[in-house]
Amino acid sequence: MLGAAAAAWSATVYKWVDADGVTHYSDQPNPGAQKLQIAGAQTYEAQAAAVGAPPTPSPAPAAAPPVCVIDSPGAGQVFLDTFSVTGHVTLAHVGGVANQTTLRMDGMDISSLLSATGSFTLSQVDRGDHTLTLQVNNPQGEVACQAAAVTFSVRQRSLIPPTAPTAPAAPTVPGVLRHSSS
Repeated sequence: MLGAAAAAWSATVYKWVDADGVTHYSDQPNPGAQKLQIAGAQTYEAQAAAVGAPPTPSPAPAAAPPVCVIDSPGAGQVFLDTFSVTGHVTLAHVGGVANQTTLRMDGMDISSLLSATGSFTLSQVDRGDHTLTLQVNNPQGEVACQAAAVTFSVRQRSLIPPTAPTAPAAPTVPGVLRHSSS
């Protein structure tokens, strides 16, 4: 390494091998040294940097679109033998607290059942089909986000046990006695 550094400073280098077989390089002559002529050191000169116009700022990223989704119950979901249904909605990027979120079941406002995490529980749900809607309005009353309506069904067993239909009575003909074969 020392020899390489010396070559960078001087164009004449001396090389010799000592009694132990170790090769040496130096810019000073030694007895038995061989004179090597080294070409000038390789250099590099950087070009002047081109000065251009400052980069134009990137446009601000577009705001994420609002998300309003009724996650559960799912569309067409059927609940059997229950009067209680739990659900969940996802609201994201719908603006500040000044916005009005409205959750409705069959047109009736049930927003008060909606928790801060988006979950809700419907109690005393009658049998039949029910539709949930979700909408967020901004402070000016404009619709900021609206979920697709979800229709689900509640099926319950009848409290009145079914009865077997009665068989129609066989017509009777006067004076004819019917016998059943056994």
